[in-house]
Amino acid sequence: MSILYGDDPIVGDYVDSLGRKKIVDRIVSSLNILRQRTPSAVAALVGPWGSGKTTLLNQVEAALARDTQWRVAKYNPWSYATMETAVPAFFSEIRAALPEGSGAESARVAIGGWISRLAPLGSIASAAGADLTGPMQLFADLVSGDRSPEKLRTQAAGLLQDLDTPVLVLIDDLDRLGPDELLMTFKLVRLLGRLPNVYYLLSYDERTLQDVLMRTGLVADEKSRAREYMEKMIQLRLDIPSMLPDDRMALVNTVLQEVLSSHGLQLNDQDEERLSRSWRKCLDRYIIQPRAAKRLFTQVDATWNDVAGEVDFVDFVLMTFLRTFEPSVYGLVEEHSDELLSTAGGVLRRDRAETHQQCWERWLGYIEAADARYPTVIVELLADLFVPLRSARDNMQYGAAARTDISNRKGVGHPDYFYRYTQTGVPQSDISESVILECLRELRESRPSAATEAVTAKLVDNAPLVIAKIMRHGADSTLPVEGLMQVLGANYKAIAAKETGVLARPSWPVLGLAEQLMLSAPEHALTVVKTIYETESGLALVCDLMRQILRSEPLHENKPDWFEDAKSIVADRIEDHLMSLHATTSDTEFEEALRSVWALRDLTSDQHAKDFLWGRIESGGIWNIAKILAAMTPIGRGSDGQEEWISVGELEAESIDSLLGIERVAEELGDILNSNASPSTRPRFSSHPTLGERTQIVLESFARILQSFRTQQE
Repeated sequence: MSILYGDDPIVGDYVDSLGRKKIVDRIVSSLNILRQRTPSAVAALVGPWGSGKTTLLNQVEAALARDTQWRVAKYNPWSYATMETAVPAFFSEIRAALPEGSGAESARVAIGGWISRLAPLGSIASAAGADLTGPMQLFADLVSGDRSPEKLRTQAAGLLQDLDTPVLVLIDDLDRLGPDELLMTFKLVRLLGRLPNVYYLLSYDERTLQDVLMRTGLVADEKSRAREYMEKMIQLRLDIPSMLPDDRMALVNTVLQEVLSSHGLQLNDQDEERLSRSWRKCLDRYIIQPRAAKRLFTQVDATWNDVAGEVDFVDFVLMTFLRTFEPSVYGLVEEHSDELLSTAGGVLRRDRAETHQQCWERWLGYIEAADARYPTVIVELLADLFVPLRSARDNMQYGAAARTDISNRKGVGHPDYFYRYTQTGVPQSDISESVILECLRELRESRPSAATEAVTAKLVDNAPLVIAKIMRHGADSTLPVEGLMQVLGANYKAIAAKETGVLARPSWPVLGLAEQLMLSAPEHALTVVKTIYETESGLALVCDLMRQILRSEPLHENKPDWFEDAKSIVADRIEDHLMSLHATTSDTEFEEALRSVWALRDLTSDQHAKDFLWGRIESGGIWNIAKILAAMTPIGRGSDGQEEWISVGELEAESIDSLLGIERVAEELGDILNSNASPSTRPRFSSHPTLGERTQIVLESFARILQSFRTQQE
């Protein structure tokens, strides 16, 4: 049976993990002494909320039952909806606990008459003392007649006087009662329940009980009077000692192991060290009562299935701790997530001029303002989770290596995983690790299915996210090279089409993964190239990949064995593709195809690419020099602060000379160039301009290039 859920007391073997048997023995011993000294008394088991009072009461009950020297009645006034039902139940519990025997049976009859007198009363609430106009009349009614409660009490007292086995009434949850309910319960114990051989063990949190008493009007708004009232009520006070550090650790280990076992988890040495460090530095200050341990790990157990395999278990425990015990700090983490998830000194840092010490003090101020119980230990906990705060604490800059470690364990301090913790699941914008793993399995087995489809869709939507997750799953040799390259090739054009920035383009991580895959499996490289370059998208990937390898591996260094053969077949494939263009080819297709000319140049030579391109121009058809120049012109966006537009940029002299030759272009254009020598106003476009719409602009641009080029030649 689980000890985690609900507010139930800890039972069974788990009790031993608290090391409290000696407390139970002390309570039982004190009760035995009490019965020897006085015929009836009230004892109190006092401890803060969550300290295990109900558990101890259950253990006391079990211990008394074993030695047969007591009869035990259990009464919980909080369990009854109204005082009209709670009061008769009080006497009913005492009556049911009486031992067998003629004297006890007579006492049962007397108490039964008591219950019958009390049960029909319409309003017993005034007997609590909160309303001074009703109690006198009520008690006058109670004591009238031959069968008044006072006479019944006298009769019951005489019968109980000779009992061999005393009754102990356990009264729990007093600190949950309202003011009137609390006073009524006290009145029952003091005025009506103090029968011979009947003892009481009350259980409550003292601070809460005093606060309730101060709302009754009985002790006014004075805590000292509330304390005096309780001292008159209680003859024996039994305080629950604080749990020893070893006992707290034992309990936490017990509930932690239950969570781990129920979910089939096992912590490695690093996980254990991180959790142990967090316990020593922070959690130990908060988990000082049994209920606190249950409260934390109940939350972990109940929500782990939603994130299993998607987050780091230790980080999840710590974030759950913050959400449960310091919700205002948890809110701070969400509010300042941009700062906490940025690399130290990155573009999202609050103030580039801020020192580490200033950053640390600022965050300590945030946490103090959030009214955290222990601000200094909480900021330490955050520093263990988030790199920028760790840098501030240690007064040193942690960079990519620390960030990589967090990413590899799917930690909360990495932007790819942070929202899985705060959303307790995989957000719509994310993709789960299980889907990534299933996709890799499908591709490894050459049977792409639903997972591959889901990964493909997310790849087009957010390539950096998906690529990062794929690359984190094992060494390159364990990845399905051919299957992944086919997926990348089939979607490369769609991914590149989403590029709008210059600092981080989606195609870059795709090329990074493709290069690692190809270099890790040289025996499959040529086969993969031939497979994926049959489509335009795949050819675009192969072209960019080959150029990237050329740039990353200078000519004097060794290239992969397959690279020279690949250069030849890829160059042939580029030429075949360019020659397949025809009059119905769209502007977009023509522009994309022309980009492969750069790969042709890099894979062969400048002259080879130039000769091929002029050969296509001379063949006529779709290939004309003005159209080629228009396709080489960059497209940008402009704004005056009120409206935005699309504009056509300037041609690059170096690019034209490299691919075509500036003088040869001028010769080919001839009179057309002369008729467009005068500059005109640059038009603004609301949508992507066609090649035809760009022609006039590029001819003017080329005329300026030619003039400057010839001036430089003089």
